[in-house]
Amino acid sequence: MRTRLLSVFACGALLLAFGQPAFAQGFGLGPRMSFVRGNLTTGTSSARLIGGTIRMGSSKHSALELAMDYRSYRNENLTQRVRETPIQGSLLIFPVRSAFAPYLLAGAGIYNRMTDDLGVDGAVLATSTERRIGWHMGVGAEFFVARHAAIFVDYRFRFVKFGTPEDGSEAIDIPGSSLIPGLGKLRLSHEGSMWTSGIAFYF
Repeated sequence: MRTRLLSVFACGALLLAFGQPAFAQGFGLGPRMSFVRGNLTTGTSSARLIGGTIRMGSSKHSALELAMDYRSYRNENLTQRVRETPIQGSLLIFPVRSAFAPYLLAGAGIYNRMTDDLGVDGAVLATSTERRIGWHMGVGAEFFVARHAAIFVDYRFRFVKFGTPEDGSEAIDIPGSSLIPGLGKLRLSHEGSMWTSGIAFYF
């Protein structure tokens, strides 16, 4: 994970000289794609989802984001159809605002999974719904390719927990945590992670 994050920021630094002046962000929206890495300890498979994002600048160094993704698939026997609609609300913190702007993020998500039992003709016989709520946190960067358009990419830990890791959770190793007093005592853990990327058009 560290290698990937360093690669993202290194590429952004190289592109900085060619970037457009950052627009004073107000309201932005656009498409995004998510790649969710499953929980290795429970054997959960990875998945790709498509969706959209809304970003609203709340101050010079912060923004609020609301994002929703969607995925639909059927089992091999075509007897079930699964629809996933995760919704995430996040606070984005930008230490520096420029054409290339890295950010930290944290927030909460509602993860809905609806399973339809299908008949021979494809008709829905019954539907069951599973819903989970959890925290997420991560790091990313936004790069303005035009005055009103920015490409973004970030990495997020899903279902973040504090304290003793539960069964099925993995510890989060934050680089340099030993240098910050008290950070190591949080004992952060997570269940899976995700990459998101997309473009936001600002108005």
